Amino acid sequence: MKYIFACFCCFILSSCATIPDQAYHKIKCADDTACSKAELDVKINPVTNMVVKNGWSVFTSEEVVITDTDQINRTSFNSFYLEYDEEGKKFEGNRQLDIIKHAIDTSDKPVYLVVYVHGWHNNADTSNKKSSFDTTAFPYLLARRSYQYPEMDVIGVYVGWRGAKYKFTPTALLTPLDRARAADFIGKEGEVRDDLVDLVNYVEKSAHSGYSLIMAHSFGSRLLSQAFMDDLANTKSIADWPLGRQSLLVNLNPAIGADAFDEIYSDMPGLGENLQRPLWINLTSKDDDTVKKIFPNARFLLQDLSGKPYSGVNDTIGHYMPYLSHEVTVHNKIDKNAECNFINEEQILNNEKPWFEIPVRVGEEVVCATRHLYLNKQSRNNESRYYTTVLRPLYENPTKITERNLGYMWNFRVDESLIDHSDLEKEHSKNGKHNAFVQTTLGRMLDDMLFTPPEKPLG
Repeated sequence: MKYIFACFCCFILSSCATIPDQAYHKIKCADDTACSKAELDVKINPVTNMVVKNGWSVFTSEEVVITDTDQINRTSFNSFYLEYDEEGKKFEGNRQLDIIKHAIDTSDKPVYLVVYVHGWHNNADTSNKKSSFDTTAFPYLLARRSYQYPEMDVIGVYVGWRGAKYKFTPTALLTPLDRARAADFIGKEGEVRDDLVDLVNYVEKSAHSGYSLIMAHSFGSRLLSQAFMDDLANTKSIADWPLGRQSLLVNLNPAIGADAFDEIYSDMPGLGENLQRPLWINLTSKDDDTVKKIFPNARFLLQDLSGKPYSGVNDTIGHYMPYLSHEVTVHNKIDKNAECNFINEEQILNNEKPWFEIPVRVGEEVVCATRHLYLNKQSRNNESRYYTTVLRPLYENPTKITERNLGYMWNFRVDESLIDHSDLEKEHSKNGKHNAFVQTTLGRMLDDMLFTPPEKPLG
């Protein structure tokens, strides 16, 4: 018995081994404060070992199995890191930021900046594939964007922080409140907000201009929300938004309470027909049990994750019906008998209208806004060549849709047709559908939304 008890104690103590709060991608230059142009040039090395098979699946060159009938497309993109300590300060000063800006400066194409903020149990460690699922999956997201937009330079920025504090279970599973507070502090008090504003505006004002997709997942979405929530609350016109017109902020399965957005929803500007797409979008999969069940029940483990005085609302922003705006799902089959109107690809390419619209009313009935028919001419997979995206309003009382203004933030409930793993990703993910964030259809949807102006063009 003593031996068993001693082993148990050793197990508990070993599970308390902490992961240091550190940078995993240190920048070495002759000067400790800044790198020379020559040193920056050396540090820009495009990633060229990712391939797309038959216009659909992404692999590294070492992973892909090629047959005689396969069509293989190689991709090229740049990938960098911005790492923050628990005080919200950059570990490497401005050196990591300087390298990213130098990559933007030296681009001879329009830039597609893709920023990703990871969540709980992750960091920026790339020493092995088991260190962090997100560092493994991020290049797949970038490769897909590069494949879809070869006329642009895709530049990825992985935002790292200590989302994983302990090395082993069970201690690692008991830290949601601690890591939620860390995310809150970094978002509210740290440098990440100003750094992202700086980068996004740098892209838009660069020689060839460009666009920025700022994505975050789970507690990373909490961090990003805390960073920009006050900005959104004070945004009464698109000109007020610090991330500009050529960006889209995206939260995936955000682990933040709906009550954190009360101020925003209490005074959401009604924007009428001029608004074509949001500045901020939340997407939560109804198949994700982590934020649907664990988050609201965390209180039983003395883990109050709301981040503010308890208001009686336990749900995350993506599972709170009064704040949901749309339901989005994707079908491979074309159903021309559906109740929703079709918008074909030619209309979208001619900028006649975006496929995502504010829900419309017919008399007292709110109907599905649009159904988008998209032809991916680069895909050889007939089952996935066409898809339609259905948007349905999800307000509690749809006959009174005007009581809830649809403003600069749209809050989507989705399913596994948008947020799910590829077969390859499933081999690495430790937390099922909660961790899925690079699925192809989701990326295409976000591309379409990002590249549509937020307001209708004049005239």
